[in-house]
Amino acid sequence: MKINKVKLYNFSSYEGNNEFDFEVTDKKKNIILIGGKNGAGKTSLFTAIKVALYGPLAYGYVGANPHYTSKIKDLINSKAFQQETVEAEVQITLELKIEREIKSYIITRKWNYTAQKLTEEYSVEKDGIKLDEQELSYFENYLQSIIPPDLFEFFLFDGEEVGNIFSTSAYNTYVKNAVFTLCGMDVFEIIRKYTHGYVSKNNLSEDNNTFEEYECAKKEIESMESEKEHLEMDVSKLTKDLEDVEVQLTELETSFKNAGGISRKEKKQLEDEYSQAEKTKTETLTNIKMFVEGLMPFYILKDFADPIMTQLDLEEKGEIFYYVQSKLKRNAIEELLKDDVSDEKINQLIEHLLDTFKPKGFHDGMEMMFDLSKEDIGRVNGIVSALEDFDAKTMIETIKRRKEASERTAEINRILKNSMCEEDVNAFAQKENEILKKKDDLTRQLFEAQHRLEDIGRELQIKEQIRDKAMQTLKSNAQNKHVYELSAGISTMMEQFLEEKTLSIRNQLEKAIVQKLKTIYRKNNLITHIEIGKNFDFNLYQDETYSSKELLTLYRNLGNSEFTNLIGAKGEKKLIKLLKLSSLNELKNISEADIGNEQIHLYKKIELGRLSKGERQIFILALYWAIIEISGQNIPFVIDTPYARIDANHRREISEKFFPNISEQVIILSTDEEINEEYYKIVKPYVSKEYLLINDENENRTSIENHYFFEV
Repeated sequence: MKINKVKLYNFSSYEGNNEFDFEVTDKKKNIILIGGKNGAGKTSLFTAIKVALYGPLAYGYVGANPHYTSKIKDLINSKAFQQETVEAEVQITLELKIEREIKSYIITRKWNYTAQKLTEEYSVEKDGIKLDEQELSYFENYLQSIIPPDLFEFFLFDGEEVGNIFSTSAYNTYVKNAVFTLCGMDVFEIIRKYTHGYVSKNNLSEDNNTFEEYECAKKEIESMESEKEHLEMDVSKLTKDLEDVEVQLTELETSFKNAGGISRKEKKQLEDEYSQAEKTKTETLTNIKMFVEGLMPFYILKDFADPIMTQLDLEEKGEIFYYVQSKLKRNAIEELLKDDVSDEKINQLIEHLLDTFKPKGFHDGMEMMFDLSKEDIGRVNGIVSALEDFDAKTMIETIKRRKEASERTAEINRILKNSMCEEDVNAFAQKENEILKKKDDLTRQLFEAQHRLEDIGRELQIKEQIRDKAMQTLKSNAQNKHVYELSAGISTMMEQFLEEKTLSIRNQLEKAIVQKLKTIYRKNNLITHIEIGKNFDFNLYQDETYSSKELLTLYRNLGNSEFTNLIGAKGEKKLIKLLKLSSLNELKNISEADIGNEQIHLYKKIELGRLSKGERQIFILALYWAIIEISGQNIPFVIDTPYARIDANHRREISEKFFPNISEQVIILSTDEEINEEYYKIVKPYVSKEYLLINDENENRTSIENHYFFEV
C-alpha cells in the first residue's frame, strides 16, 4: 500500500483547500519530509490520514455516533462556520495491490454542518469509478485486513505515544496481532479457531439426548393439539350459547315494553324529566305574569312613546323659560349697565336671552298638556326605557317553553298512569336477572377458554420450535459427520502449522530485532539476546560473565525457577551443556571446585519496563523494523515526533540507517529541533518531497510551502 496524495479542506487549522503529493517514484528516495513548528498542523495531518482511512474506527467506534460526530465537529476549521455553507473534507489517494494488480483508490470523507447537525458523506473511487455499496463493503474489509484498525499505530507511528503501549502488560497481544496480520498468519488463525470451535461444539455423543428431547417435545405437542381441539369446540359452543342468551334478553325486553313496562331506570328518568318540566312551567309563568301585569299595556301603546317624550321635554323646557322670563327685570339690567348702553341695546339683550331659553315650537300663553311632577316624569322615563330594552322574541320563546313543558308533563302523567303495575315489573326484573347471571357465567367461561387457547397456542409454538430444532440438529449431525471429521483434521493441521510457523517467526524475529538494535544502537551490550514466548511476551538479555562463586551464590539465593528466569532458556541449555548436567537441580550438589576458576559466559535478563524511555523507543523502532522486514509487506510508515525520547547520540544512526530502510514510503512529521540542519543533511539524499507547514497565529491558519526549514 502507498499513499500518493492527501487533500484537506477546512480541516483543523487547514483553511480552504490544501494538498500534499506523497507519490514516490524513486525507491532510493523513499522519504516525504514535512516540517513545522509545534502547533503548525503536523498532528492534524496525522489525524486526517487516520480519519480518511477508517472514519469512526480511527477513534475506536464501530459506527458514527454522537461521540464521533463531536470529535469531527471539533476538527472543522473555525473559519468554515463563518460561511453560509459549512463544509469540510479529507481525501486520500492510495495504491493497493489486489490480485497482483496495482489499483488506485480515492477515499473521500466530506462533512456538512446544517441546522446545527453534522452529516458525513463517505465514498470510494476505484480507477475513477465510484464503488457501489457491495464493492464499498468489500473494499473496507480488504483495507482492514491489510492494516486492521487496532494496528493504526503500527504504520502511523507517534513517537510520543507508542511507548505507552509497551508500558502495559498487554503489549504482547499487540505485537502478536501485528506479526500475524503482516505475515498473513491471521487467516490461518481464524481457520483454526473456527474449526476448533466447530469440533468442540459438535459432540456426536449428544445425539441420544437430542433424540430424547425430540420425542418428548413430539408427545407434548400431540397432547397440546388434542387439548387445543377440545378448547376450540368449547369456545364455539360457548359463543353460540352466549348468542342465544342475547336473543333471550332482546325478546324479554320487547315483551316488557309491549306490556307497557317501564324499567326502574326509565321511570326514574321520566320522574326527573317531569320535575324539570314543572320547574320550567313555574319559571316561565312568573316571567309571563310579570309582563302581562306590568309592561304589556304600555307595549301595546309603544308607538305613542316618542310623541309623549317629545311633549314632556317641551313642557320641561317651557317651565324653565317661564322661570327665566319672570326673573329677568329690565330695571336691574339698566342699573347694571348704567349709561353706557342705549335702551335699544338693552331691549335686544333681553330678547336674545329670552329666545335662548324658549323651546322650539313654544308660544306665549301655551298651556301644559301633562304638567307632571319630576317623580312622574322619572316613572315615564323608566317605562320608556323598559320598552326599548324589551325583547319580544325572548317572551315568545318563553311562552313556547311553557307550552312544551305543560304538554310534556301531561304526556309523562299519561305514560306513568298506563304503565305496568309494580308486581308485574318485579316478575320481569327477576327473569331478566336470571338471564343476565347466565350471560355473566357464559362470558367468564368463554374468556377463560379463549385465554387458555391463546396460552396453549404460544406453548405449542415453543414446543414445535424445540421439536424442529432437535430434528434439524439430528439431520445436521447425520449429514455432517464427514464435516466434523474434516474440521477435526483441519483444526489439528492448523494448530500444528501455526505452532511450527509461529516458532519459525519468533526465531526470525529474535535474531532480526538484535540485528536491527546493533545497527542503530551504540551500546554493544544493551540487548544481545531475545527470547519470545508463545504468547509473544519478550524476555530481553545481555551478555554476562560469572565466576563459579557468583554463579552458585546466585542459584542458591534465587532458587531454580528464578535463576532460570535470570539466565533464560538459552542460558540454561548452555550451562547444562557446559557443566555436563542432566538438569539445573544438580547445581545444589556442585561446589566451586567442581566448576573451576574459569569464567562462565551466560546472560542476564533485562526487564523491558526498566529500560529508559529513549532505550525503549529505540527497541520499539528495531522491533517495527524487524517485523516489517520478515513480513515482506510494503506499507507506508508515517512517523510523528520521530526523536521524541531519543538522545542526540542515536539520532544520527536512526537518520542514516532506519529511515532510508524501514519502508519504501516513509512520511516524517518533524520540528526544526528534531530533524535539525545536521540531520536534514543526512536524510536529504533520501528525500523525495518536502513540505513546510507555517501557522499564522493571528488567523490560526496553516499554509503549505514546498521546502523544509533548511536548504542544502
